[in-house]
Amino acid sequence: MDRTSALPDGRSPASDVKALLLIATAVLLIALNLRIPTTALGPLLPEIRADLDSGETFLSLLTTIPLALTLVVAPFVPQVTSRFGMNRIIGWALIGIIGATLIRSIPTTVTLLVGTVILGIAIAVGTVLGPAAIASQRIQWRGPLTGVYTMALSLGPAMALGLTVPVMRLTGFDWRQTLMLWSVIGIVGLILWGGYTRSLTSPQSAVLSRDLIASPVAGEKIGLRGALADSRVWVLAFYLGVTSLTFYTVSAWLPTIFFMDGISAASVGGYTSLINIVSLPFAFVVPVALRRGWGPVVAPIAPLPAVIGIAMYLIMGSTSVLWVALLLGLAQGMCLGVSYDQIVQYAKSPEHASAVSAVTSTVGVAIGSAGPLLYGYGLESTGAYVVPLGGLALLILIQATAGLWTSRPKS
Repeated sequence: MDRTSALPDGRSPASDVKALLLIATAVLLIALNLRIPTTALGPLLPEIRADLDSGETFLSLLTTIPLALTLVVAPFVPQVTSRFGMNRIIGWALIGIIGATLIRSIPTTVTLLVGTVILGIAIAVGTVLGPAAIASQRIQWRGPLTGVYTMALSLGPAMALGLTVPVMRLTGFDWRQTLMLWSVIGIVGLILWGGYTRSLTSPQSAVLSRDLIASPVAGEKIGLRGALADSRVWVLAFYLGVTSLTFYTVSAWLPTIFFMDGISAASVGGYTSLINIVSLPFAFVVPVALRRGWGPVVAPIAPLPAVIGIAMYLIMGSTSVLWVALLLGLAQGMCLGVSYDQIVQYAKSPEHASAVSAVTSTVGVAIGSAGPLLYGYGLESTGAYVVPLGGLALLILIQATAGLWTSRPKS
């Protein structure tokens, strides 16, 4: 059979492959831009403190403002998107990320803060619309695209944490110029997204309409109010929120735990990086597995490796550190894949995906940002990591129970 022959609907296999590669690469770049600009700031905080002679409160603002703006901006994204169009708003979000990254490189404290605010708004918009963009694709593409998206959400922090300081030393740039270099990722992402949106005007793109999610029936509530009134959306938000909470808590406090048990600084960095590296393949594979009907099994099981890892560390201490890192990375990748693919699968349309993502992103960030604070309070109150680590394990067990509900077939 001639592989170049047209498909029954008039498309050619070659054009299908090109279209999939284009949207997959665009989704990859979008997800990287949602993580790299904020995560890259962490390794440069000592340089920023020395240059600006600023205290911890100001430095904390640089990392918390983007997170806090998600709580403010996300609920309004579906309404703005319905007026101006999803593809256009995603393009403007990428422009905002690029512009904010460049503004932060201007050598004044005011521009640093202004750039951080613009960056937070743009990232909040992109975070809500990422799942909606995937939900607008052909059904058979959504699993792999979600895998690319969730994998990139782990790859972005790994790149930013691992490459920012080496790039600064290699180029001889200061911290502002180093941050500016990351705008290249945004520029490439914008070019690819522009190429994708232009491809939608081709005659072949008309066949997409047959593969998209069926439009909701008249009177069905799919907007933000409908999502807020949907109990399953709140459970999805809780699942995503605990995934975020575990990630932020482990990122903030795992090095301290290892230090408390006498593990060297070099080893601590290696084990912490290993978590992100291990998560990458599982973040990609899990959404594909869920599309094959494995959701009822994978969703409740995905958080359990983290519980096992925490239990091992509480029992065995630093001798189990390698296994702990591997198990935490496995859980992180699986939970990311489950969280976002369930949002995409539950969506009745791209517009509904936007509304569901707005709720889950807002609630998820609220839950996730509380993790490091609560863990720090528990550590300070008890003087040991046993109680806060045990509390984290208990919360993750509740997340696994929630997975039994979120993985049910939608009605």
